[in-house]
Amino acid sequence: MLSARRSLSFFLAGVVGLAIWQVWLSWRLMEQDRNLELQRTRERLEQIADLAVAQLARTLGDWELGLRELNSLPPPPSLRAKLPAGATFIVVSHGSVTVYPRTPLLFVPEPPDADVQAPRVFDAAEELELRDQQYDRALAALQPLANEAATRSEALLRIARIERKAGRTEAALEAYKRLGAETALNPSGTPYALLAANARCRILAELGRREEASAEAKSIRTGLLEGRWPLRREAFEYTWTELDRLGLAAGQPPRSSFDFSLLVSELYDRWQGAIRAGSCSSGRDPRPDSSLAVWNATSERLSAIVTSPDWLNASLKLPTNSNDIRWTFLFPGAPAGTGISVTRSLAEAQLPGRLEFSSLPPAWGAAYRRRSLWLAGVGLMLMLVLASAYAIHRGISQELRVARLQSDFVAAVSHEFRSPLTTLRTITELLAQDRIADESRRRQSYLFLDRETNRLHRLVEDLLDFGRMESGRKQYRIEAYDAFQLVRAAVADFTEEAAASGFRVETNLGSGPATIQADEEAVRRAVRNLLENAIKYSPQCRTVWVDGTMSDHQVSISVRDQGMGIDPREQREIFQKFVRGNAAKKAGIKGTGIGLSMVQQIVAALGGEIRLESRVGAGSTFTIVLPLASHS
Repeated sequence: MLSARRSLSFFLAGVVGLAIWQVWLSWRLMEQDRNLELQRTRERLEQIADLAVAQLARTLGDWELGLRELNSLPPPPSLRAKLPAGATFIVVSHGSVTVYPRTPLLFVPEPPDADVQAPRVFDAAEELELRDQQYDRALAALQPLANEAATRSEALLRIARIERKAGRTEAALEAYKRLGAETALNPSGTPYALLAANARCRILAELGRREEASAEAKSIRTGLLEGRWPLRREAFEYTWTELDRLGLAAGQPPRSSFDFSLLVSELYDRWQGAIRAGSCSSGRDPRPDSSLAVWNATSERLSAIVTSPDWLNASLKLPTNSNDIRWTFLFPGAPAGTGISVTRSLAEAQLPGRLEFSSLPPAWGAAYRRRSLWLAGVGLMLMLVLASAYAIHRGISQELRVARLQSDFVAAVSHEFRSPLTTLRTITELLAQDRIADESRRRQSYLFLDRETNRLHRLVEDLLDFGRMESGRKQYRIEAYDAFQLVRAAVADFTEEAAASGFRVETNLGSGPATIQADEEAVRRAVRNLLENAIKYSPQCRTVWVDGTMSDHQVSISVRDQGMGIDPREQREIFQKFVRGNAAKKAGIKGTGIGLSMVQQIVAALGGEIRLESRVGAGSTFTIVLPLASHS
């Protein structure tokens, strides 16, 4: 048997080795051909990448030179020809921002200066309004100021506020309407017209005139998106949020317009930084939408262009024989792509990030098809060989495992038989030779003989019953019993044996009837096996607990110990026949390996299940769950 297995192993090893050698040889040939092809492709990619980056650096340099000549907008045709097509031009100087083609700015980095009011010109009207609350006299004091250009805007704002305080809503709306035609800014830099529109919108909403309020809000929203008022970013966001709070605007402002306005503000900040540093500066910044901002700052102005998102496509002119080459712009930190690729830093072009050039896969030709078919054939052959070898190896391993388990079982059973037989033989010889003279010791020997005989009888019965269970010939006498009474009887039978080993069994069983359909002997045997295991594998703690509960039409009987526990990797196999834990083997604890398997078969035959909870070093809990008779 051993020789046949060894020959079979050598044969399988030879077949597998030959297949692997064939695959390896063919793979090496293909690898050489593929490596040569990859090397040629990589060299070509490197040449194209170097040319492309150098060309890009020259193009961006030409754009920066052109920006130095950009003093006003629109740019002259000769200058526009030097700069990218479809670009947006920006010129920022002190007090003004010009964009070509005209693009509305939702907010500006530097609003115009606010109008300066004459000092203390509104003191009298303010005192009448706030201290004396004489609204009519305050309005009379403000009317002359509303007719003068220098004070008209502030006077109209105060008139509208007083009319609203006095409860004359229509008069307040009319005053705000007149104020909406003003172009001046209040001392904080906010246009009076925007303040008037916001106030009218709030009043109309409070009056329940939703259509008029919505029309006013739509006008404000349109004005904000068209850049009608020169606002700071904070004022724009506050106004937009107010419209949202009143439920008169939809969602967020357009992302593209907001980002463009934010870019202009960032360029303005860089220009101010260059002025403070007392030097000229320039820069190139890729934007999240794939466009590019190129700018040049002097002490007088900042000139900038914002390209279209496809500026790289327009700027990179690859050779005519590079139709199979693709490139990708990678931001700093972005992972490189897979496949054949070459990466070049854009530091030479003064840009962050990299350009990755890659080659498209080869066309589907005859050679490629043959290679694929050959690979499929080799893969199929290898799979068949390996699957066969695995099946044979698994079968032999399973057979050897069963043989080893059976050998361990025979050795364990031999030891289990030898121990009581040796004791019986020794005591019998002593009694036969009349070497025990004392009557009490002779009676004790008879009791010991009875216990060991019962132990041997139980062992034989367990083996015979296990064989019947395995073959399906075991017959059960199913009758109605109280599960807790069966458990108490099993514990009572086991108490003396447990006490002889220095153990104590504590029970905590339910008081109510737990009627089950079961075989009395089978249930008591299952509980006894669990108790024997608990004592056998609890060398330190000398107490075993037996609990019984009822829930969800089921009765649960748990045997718990605080012994060595079972490794999680062994918990699935512990109920298989002849299987014993490694910890028990190392500790030299003897056993047949059929106790738990017998318990599982008994419980399954009664329509229940057995559950295990265990932690290494903390003990185990085996729980038998059986259906109650009334719900079975």
